Amino acid sequence: MFIQSSSPSDYTNIPNITFLDSSFSITKTHFEIIPNNSIVVLDDFSFSSTKRLEKKIDFLQVINYVLRHNNITLFLLVHNLYNTNLATEILLAPHLFISYSNLGETILR
Repeated sequence: MFIQSSSPSDYTNIPNITFLDSSFSITKTHFEIIPNNSIVVLDDFSFSSTKRLEKKIDFLQVINYVLRHNNITLFLLVHNLYNTNLATEILLAPHLFISYSNLGETILR
């Protein structure tokens, strides 16, 4: 399991964790270091304001292609979808499923 978090101490009780540094992002290049059949958790995920369009294109490529072909499971831990700039991207990512969020029902409609 690979985890990126600003509070690594939240995950110390989970065995076999590799922490990803703060420069790791959802790009094809960064996901090349992740072995097949892995789980990646990005805690407090959001798109930064710099190069946002480029990051969103990378995000969609990873979500719709890289994860599926490499059997990688990605968990994005977010507080809400609107402040993270994910509201439109999830509509363009058919392999992304929301199991629960405060806004999940509205977005799934």
